[in-house]
Amino acid sequence: MTRAPSNPRDASSLETLRLLAEQAARAGGAVARASFGRVGHVRRKADRSEVTDADEAAQRAVFAAIRARRPDDAFIGEESPTPETRRDEHDQSDPRPDENRDAELCWVVDPIDGTRNYVRGIPLYCCSVAVMTEGRPIAGAIYDPTRDVMYSGDEKHGARVDNQVVAFAADGPERVPGSAQTPIVAIPSTRHREAHEIVHDWVDRLVVRNFGSTALHLALLAAGRLDGVLATNCRLWDIAAGALLVTAAGGVITSPSGQPLFPIDVARYAGEDIPCLGAHRDLHARLIVSPSN
Repeated sequence: MTRAPSNPRDASSLETLRLLAEQAARAGGAVARASFGRVGHVRRKADRSEVTDADEAAQRAVFAAIRARRPDDAFIGEESPTPETRRDEHDQSDPRPDENRDAELCWVVDPIDGTRNYVRGIPLYCCSVAVMTEGRPIAGAIYDPTRDVMYSGDEKHGARVDNQVVAFAADGPERVPGSAQTPIVAIPSTRHREAHEIVHDWVDRLVVRNFGSTALHLALLAAGRLDGVLATNCRLWDIAAGALLVTAAGGVITSPSGQPLFPIDVARYAGEDIPCLGAHRDLHARLIVSPSN
């Protein structure tokens, strides 16, 4: 058992939390990878999004990895347990969604971000794990099981890809040698009118991509593979780890109109949408959407 650090934001504690986030994300990703291509029954949640047994099993694996070290922390997971999915009311690997929300540290988990890809056999999905305090993510990890790539970071030691530190250059992310200089930005999979208006503007002046996973978009932005990310119909578990990685790499992430995303009252968070816009500093200022638009 690991007791809560006296100061979770000191350098040593943050490194410990980052390493635990990596361990947990890898555990969830391994479960997802083991079932990839043989998903079985796909169900619909209340919001009409898809969920599978693999999503729930991956979340249990993430929670188990964290609770083995930090049993008193709070948890928010996309796949909230129900009486039908809870294996045992005393099972500590599968905490109730509202359990201990006022704890100093809260772990925010998306066990399979990109479930629509996952159920169709498209190998673009990831496991996202973040830890928050005072309403802000301070460490996190996003694991891509298909490519066995770990994106991680914390607020003092920067962002990493497979333990190699990555950072944006002063005037933007490091470019792939020989690549075009037109910014490449990720757009959301959504029918929201707000997103359509922004994307229509972007298509005329930027190169757009969509890989079907908001968390993976943000990880690729932090790694310098993308230059900007817009996400409109996303929740805290979609963006918590990715937002941390973007800022740890020296980028900016806000609402599409430029307002701060954090702090968020995790004790009262109930799954509301948190639209966001992330980019390197120079491009972010040019992508902000005027409220009048």
